[in-house]
Amino acid sequence: MIFDKVWLNTGDIYNPATGVFTVPMHGLYLVSSSMMSDRGTHLHCHLWRNDQKNVGVFGTGFSQGSLNAVMNLNKGDSLTIRHDGGGNENVYGLHWSMFSAYLISK
Repeated sequence: MIFDKVWLNTGDIYNPATGVFTVPMHGLYLVSSSMMSDRGTHLHCHLWRNDQKNVGVFGTGFSQGSLNAVMNLNKGDSLTIRHDGGGNENVYGLHWSMFSAYLISK
């Protein structure tokens, strides 16, 4: 998932061209995402750490699904939100869908 608006990207650790957040240092992180499905569609997404599926998000017809996970991450880990559904699912972008991750403890 590539988010169409980047509000804050200190250290350029989120790549807006690929949608990948690369963990800059080992520690405990709070990772959050909120995704809004488009009119008349469902939406199934998951947070992925490297190649492992993690917490999921679901929405239907302009509803928002959200996830919050506290994760012990290693430097260089990659975090992405990936769309799991079929071709009939759409994400409502702009400021309605977001991703964030930040260090809470080293």
